[in-house]
Amino acid sequence: MSDHLSDAQNPSGVHNSGGKQAGGHLSDSDHLAVLGYGDSFERSMSPWANFALGFTYLSPLVGVYSLLAVALSTGGPPSIWWIVIVACGQLLVALVFGEVVSQFPIAGGIYPWARRLWSKRYAWMAAWVYICALIVTITSVAEFGAGFLASLFGLELSRNTTLVLALTLLVLALAINFSGTKWLARIARIGLFAELIGVIGLGLFLLIFERKHSFSIFFDTMGTAGDGSYL
Repeated sequence: MSDHLSDAQNPSGVHNSGGKQAGGHLSDSDHLAVLGYGDSFERSMSPWANFALGFTYLSPLVGVYSLLAVALSTGGPPSIWWIVIVACGQLLVALVFGEVVSQFPIAGGIYPWARRLWSKRYAWMAAWVYICALIVTITSVAEFGAGFLASLFGLELSRNTTLVLALTLLVLALAINFSGTKWLARIARIGLFAELIGVIGLGLFLLIFERKHSFSIFFDTMGTAGDGSYL
């Protein structure tokens, strides 16, 4: 849907009646009216910037590169297949969220969706679980990112160095969020291009110009573990 409003503006969750278009389908305005909202929304971020923000939040560059050494030492080169397995599972999750947001095109995310699908008690629990997940995710990315910063500036990666660099990244991210939506959108686009270059560009370069092994290496654990342990 093209129009969203904050669910906080309608805490009661009262549904109003709305008209229908030809063919029995509700228009965007009527759909929002059924949910109890007016047809108005200030779009301060473009769809492209919104996508960039979500993509950089996931930070596949930091996550994949940071855990690759652990994966290789545990299961060898075939451990690369966990990316495919996880991607398929995440696609199913994305399809579920896509269906939910098409039925309830309102801002607020997990809480208003869970409240309308189940109850306020379940929505409260889901929101707190999501908050905890955000805290763990963001701090984990900052911790792994500290290793890249240490390598960039030639610092010895100790416990104290990791802590200081991770806190620096968190404070920097907080400052960017407080700088306003427009600056956040600009930074998100820069982060998106950096992620794409680091993941796709570097991957293609290594595959084309620095390839040392045949494709069968993806099925050879090279003695690091037994068959199937990479799963």
